[in-house]
Amino acid sequence: MNSYLRMLKMIRPYTTQAILAVVFIMLNSFFSVSSFTMISPFLKAMFLDEPTTAQEVVVEDVAPENIVSDDDHVRQRVEDLEGKLAFADQIKSDALAWTNENFLTGTRQENLLRICVVLFAILLLKNITGYFQEILMVYVGENVIRDLRNALYLKFTTLPLSFYHKNKSGELISRATNDVLVAQKCVGVSFTTLLRDPIQIIMFLTVALILSWKLTFLALVMLPASLLVIIRIGKGLRQISRRQQEEMAALTTNLQETVYGIRVVKAFAMEDFENRKFLDRSRELFKQVFRFNRYMKMSSPLSEIMSSAVGLFILWYGGSKVFTGGLMAPELFLLFFASIFSLVKPIKNLGQVNNEIQAGMAAADRIFQVLDTPSEITISGDGRVMEKVSGTVEFDHVQFEYVKGEPVLRDLSLKVEPGEVVALVGSSGGGKSTLIDMIPGFYHPDSGKVKIDGNNVRDLDLGSLRRHMGIVTQEVILFHDTIFRNIAYGLDDVSEGNVREASRAANADDFIMKLPEGYQTIIGDRGLKLSGGQRQRLSIARAILRNPPILLLDEATSALDTEAEKLVQDAIDRLVKDRTTIVIAHRLSTIKNVDRIYLLELGEVVQVGTHDELLASGGRYRELYDMQFQRKG
Repeated sequence: MNSYLRMLKMIRPYTTQAILAVVFIMLNSFFSVSSFTMISPFLKAMFLDEPTTAQEVVVEDVAPENIVSDDDHVRQRVEDLEGKLAFADQIKSDALAWTNENFLTGTRQENLLRICVVLFAILLLKNITGYFQEILMVYVGENVIRDLRNALYLKFTTLPLSFYHKNKSGELISRATNDVLVAQKCVGVSFTTLLRDPIQIIMFLTVALILSWKLTFLALVMLPASLLVIIRIGKGLRQISRRQQEEMAALTTNLQETVYGIRVVKAFAMEDFENRKFLDRSRELFKQVFRFNRYMKMSSPLSEIMSSAVGLFILWYGGSKVFTGGLMAPELFLLFFASIFSLVKPIKNLGQVNNEIQAGMAAADRIFQVLDTPSEITISGDGRVMEKVSGTVEFDHVQFEYVKGEPVLRDLSLKVEPGEVVALVGSSGGGKSTLIDMIPGFYHPDSGKVKIDGNNVRDLDLGSLRRHMGIVTQEVILFHDTIFRNIAYGLDDVSEGNVREASRAANADDFIMKLPEGYQTIIGDRGLKLSGGQRQRLSIARAILRNPPILLLDEATSALDTEAEKLVQDAIDRLVKDRTTIVIAHRLSTIKNVDRIYLLELGEVVQVGTHDELLASGGRYRELYDMQFQRKG
């Protein structure tokens, strides 16, 4: 229920439209009931020789003198009940008198024409109010879903990297697409039903109670049983719907991985394996969807069967009383019967909307689970904005672990001065990438401090901090857009001249200008229309254009062939000039000229020095160098 209330709170910005919708819902319900009340004058005009007067009303006798009791309290309660029933009978009498005076005072033809004109006017107003009610609720519902989808997307951009390491991308995509659509059931049509149908139920019940309170109470005997069935089915639906959303997310993940990894799938001839995996997921999703619909469709016929049973009983019992003349006039009984049977549809709708809300709440639970995840914001401090950065990077006794009890960085300390170029080397799993990820605040240490120009990264506005950094990784991230927009990503009002200058520095201008549309060429999803070396040079051009005082290079040349590596390395050499640069490198030949090399093993710095100093001192660095160049120490 908490998720449903949170969904309803999102209507708040559209309160005016929602209130207008409620007004039109009430008017629509009034005209719906009014159209049914025309049954009585229509039948009189068609089939009775003389109009029925108000004096023909039969008052159901519950007089206190007919109650044998010595208890004054009971007698008083009966008298109170008699007063209430007399009031209802007076309403019925006045309504009949008004109907006779306004619809049944002329000839049959005149009466029939008058009734048909009024009925047409009522139906016209009913449909007009119904249209505006639907349009307003669609406006509110679609705006709420848009806001929810926008909030989810905006949340995705603020979540830390650790969140994405724990959750599959296909799962998250499913929450932003399929789950949002399912959550729409909590508002819109379902919300309209929750407002409209109870109003109609109250109005139809009022008419029925005025006509015959005994038969009305008799008709309501089955209501608790119907509600029990609806509630029981609804509880099961929420659990099934949650499982259905999970299967949909798994299917989306499977599809996404196949599309992204299609080169590997084909290279290993794994088409049949991936097909079987997808078909198994699809089959499981079908089972959950079918199970969900089996439960959902069950409530509607059960409710209708129960309602029909009580309605038919009323038809038999009340009809027999009409025959004896002890209950009410035939045309009033038909109006009563129509009112009772008119309760079936709104009650049935409420059962259906309960099922839809349960399904929507299951999806909303998954959406709010993401929205409630702490964002990547400053955990402490005042979030100071970094206007200028000189480039000092310092790690002060940093300790960090992804899994409790398994440290990745162990009391690590190092300092890089402005303009220095340092390299991080060591075996895989030594903590090099984690160390670099802490500089822009992708992760924060469990203890110790990461400082930029003496400022704790925790205390800084991360957006302003990252705008002073350039990051080039082995896995180049490019977008399905033009080369120009990929290089100028994140920068406004950049001229093509500036972009070309950055591309020349990155050794990219020559191949770009050979493309059919030059810098306006669309490079495809993740830049797949380009080679690995070309993609890497675009990422370097992007970093050069930003002209950052701090540059982070994470194995930028490790996946390239010799020719591409030379072009990229030349571009990097130009890029690192006059800026603080931290390089992760596996190819030790690329870091011979750096100012300092840190060798990390198991999260600790075990060796520090220049290339020549570390070779001369032996140890682990010399071992790595010999393994790469097949030299013997």
